[in-house]
Amino acid sequence: MRGTDLDMIERPYDGCGKCLLGVRRLSRMKAATSSPERQREDVLSAAASIGGHIIGWADDWEVSGATDPVTRPKLGPWLRDKRGPYDGLVAAAVDRLGRNVVDCLNTGYKMRDEGKLLATYGHEGPWDLDDPTDENRFTMEAWGAQMELRAIQRRNRNATIKTRAAGRPKGKPSYGFQYVRLVMGGKIDHVELHPHASTVLRLIARRILADPERVTPSSEAARLNREGELCPADHLAVMYGKPAGGRPWSPTSLRNIRTSFCPRLLSAT
Repeated sequence: MRGTDLDMIERPYDGCGKCLLGVRRLSRMKAATSSPERQREDVLSAAASIGGHIIGWADDWEVSGATDPVTRPKLGPWLRDKRGPYDGLVAAAVDRLGRNVVDCLNTGYKMRDEGKLLATYGHEGPWDLDDPTDENRFTMEAWGAQMELRAIQRRNRNATIKTRAAGRPKGKPSYGFQYVRLVMGGKIDHVELHPHASTVLRLIARRILADPERVTPSSEAARLNREGELCPADHLAVMYGKPAGGRPWSPTSLRNIRTSFCPRLLSAT
């Protein structure tokens, strides 16, 4: 279906029975990545191949494949029937639905039981999980995605153990924190709160806790952008003597940072 005008595949819900939701996911968003566009083309091609069209996108950027699809920020509300009618899901691959066998199967069976379509690029026609062959293939692809995730996690754990044993950091400090060396160029002695960044996060957390109905990660990201506050990536660049790139705060990254570090930040004086 690469010869099809993919732009025509996106149009509003019209009750045709093949009004599909495009599903995209990426664990790490980088400026140089082309994965979102590649996924878009694959999703549109898969939708066109079954005579369907895309009514909207559930784009979960900076979301791990280990996250249950039902709890994902963008896809979750659709699966919980909070975003209006749709006739099925289309993804670039099974691993874009998730990297957990149980989660993938639960999503697939939900589509089947509700009479909705489930399609992925490279699979001929919608998945038919009532057919043993299709069900086995879907399960195997989900299993392969889970095995890949486990391998990534194992490599990360081993790398962390080795770097810590050598007194070296694994990656850069998270927003709100900074590494401390007792001598210039020496090994990292400990991690402490960054004076400015920790204050920014502490204020964000307290604003949201004080009025969670009106103050959200999205509204706070917009406020920080208006005030010219450096986003985590730009803050890190400046910390290491590089110029800021002018990148904006995003609600997703702010939500992840707040969830991970707010208890420590709020308890700090």
